[in-house]
Amino acid sequence: MDIVETLRATPANRDLHDQAAHEIERLRAENEILRTAMACADIAMAGAPIMHARHRELAQIIAGLQQALAEAAKTEARYIETHPRLAA
Repeated sequence: MDIVETLRATPANRDLHDQAAHEIERLRAENEILRTAMACADIAMAGAPIMHARHRELAQIIAGLQQALAEAAKTEARYIETHPRLAA
């Protein structure tokens, strides 16, 4: 028999036993929540290296795009300087 069932089945000190049973049930619920959170954290941490690698790849792609845009802006500025009609 489970401790909670035992406490609730014992007639002596009924209030004290009910409080203890309630506290045990609350702690079991909290433990289940914590176990679930830990399992989720383990899964997230296992995927972290993959996410970091993807983040680095995306950062490199964005840096390359920014560099290409800067070069395109310079090229456009030089083109406009060499064609006076476009500058006006």
